[in-house]
Amino acid sequence: MHRRIFVKSLVFLLASFPLKILSFSNKKLISFDFSVASGDPTNTHVILWTKITPFKKKKYSVRWEVSTDISFTNIIVEGMSITGNQKNYVVKVDAYIPQEYNGKRIYYRFISEGVISDTGITSTLPTRNPDQFNIAFCSCSNYPAGYFNAYKEMANDKEIDLVLHLGDYIYEYNRNGYASSDAKEMGRVVDPPNEIISLDDYRRRFATYRRDKDLQSLHRNKPMIAVWDDHEITNDAWKEGAQNHNFGEGSFSRRKKNALKAYYEWMPIRDTKQKQKIWRDFSVGNLINLLMLDTRLYGREKQLDISTYIKNGLLDKKQYKEDLFKPRDLLGKEQLNWLDNKVKKTYRWSIFGQQLLIGPKYLPSIFKSDEFNSSASSTSQQLAGEKLAINTDQWDGYPVERQKLYKIIAKSQANIVLAGDSHNSWFSNLYDDDENFVGVEIGAPAISSPSLKDTYGEFTEIIEKSFIEENDGLIWVNGSHKGYTSLAIHKDYIDVSYKYVSTVKSKDYRSLKPYTFRVEHNKPYT
Repeated sequence: MHRRIFVKSLVFLLASFPLKILSFSNKKLISFDFSVASGDPTNTHVILWTKITPFKKKKYSVRWEVSTDISFTNIIVEGMSITGNQKNYVVKVDAYIPQEYNGKRIYYRFISEGVISDTGITSTLPTRNPDQFNIAFCSCSNYPAGYFNAYKEMANDKEIDLVLHLGDYIYEYNRNGYASSDAKEMGRVVDPPNEIISLDDYRRRFATYRRDKDLQSLHRNKPMIAVWDDHEITNDAWKEGAQNHNFGEGSFSRRKKNALKAYYEWMPIRDTKQKQKIWRDFSVGNLINLLMLDTRLYGREKQLDISTYIKNGLLDKKQYKEDLFKPRDLLGKEQLNWLDNKVKKTYRWSIFGQQLLIGPKYLPSIFKSDEFNSSASSTSQQLAGEKLAINTDQWDGYPVERQKLYKIIAKSQANIVLAGDSHNSWFSNLYDDDENFVGVEIGAPAISSPSLKDTYGEFTEIIEKSFIEENDGLIWVNGSHKGYTSLAIHKDYIDVSYKYVSTVKSKDYRSLKPYTFRVEHNKPYT
């Protein structure tokens, strides 16, 4: 009896082995939770990116493939990469794309442990002049402030060839910090809950953002060229400190090192030995010379603090103006010298991707009004209508260096200066101190961060009108809507479109009718 039971048990046990082995072998050892991304395309190469989520600590071999078709029946280049804990399980490949596929749509994917990633779409930059090349640019994507509906619109826009992100890709604040009042209701609470300082903090915050399906879709469908602004580190950063960093938070240099390491891990950006030197250039035939700048971390000297010029409640305007016009670095000598060598007359358009509004944006006289007492400080009221910088973090706070930049870029055929940071849309003609036309400034709206209307509500339109009336060169401003800006670049003109979404507080939104401008080659907008 006992023997029969034993035999039956043995048979059952042996019969179950294949099922257990099969079950174990089918268990995924990794996943690609953050999808794929591509970036920094040149005429010959493009960065391909993904990140593995491991189920045990070890190194992984990852195969990558590039194909001319979405079924991967015609693979044109492929290779193997190794990743592991030391690389934060990131895979980043600088893939060479054969010249016969230059500027054409190509598909890429990653394979590891039998698991296949999402398929991404990308391309290199054309070596020959296209009839039209389309760039979209954006900035200020605050996860707890709202949904990334504008990212979804960009991802689905078939016209866009390339996306530029001009900074504030992530924000550093704690879970109850800036623009987070609706986060819990929207299901957009950030991780970690504290303000981010350590390497692990920055990595976890990037992970929060990169789990967003609309951002994943954008990265999957478009190549991106990105630069940081301040919030990738902390608010109003300069080369040796920041407004939002104090002694209790440890060394600023260590915090900056942590932030930059996480940035290079998570972004589809080409690695360099000197990671702070993020400025770099790209070209599309001789149609476009694209120069991406750093106005934040490497060369910038500390911003003037207007509060230090207030005595007994009054602003010492004379001393403030005197100090404002002393030489101080923003780009810094090394970057200015690099730029001087890169600006060339051979390109039809020189496009500068950088973070800050560059044309003067002086506070209009309307801010003297008692109607704004609840929102405007006494300092703002004293500066209103005075033609003095209200925001010393922008180019207005570095007027001498601004003229140095204008002198350098005057060598080009035609200049377009892009800007992010402000959360509002701007369109300006740029002039130097001698009233020579320099180029056109195009400032992008926020993806989700608060704009003028979020602060001033019904007063927004009159504020917009006042800014235009009291700032030379400013053509148009919109402080009401979130979205992005697109450029359809032709030989003799650029069609500029400000594209907005109706809301960032709901996934149920609609795209709004764009505001459009045509910029003629090397002519001020009229």
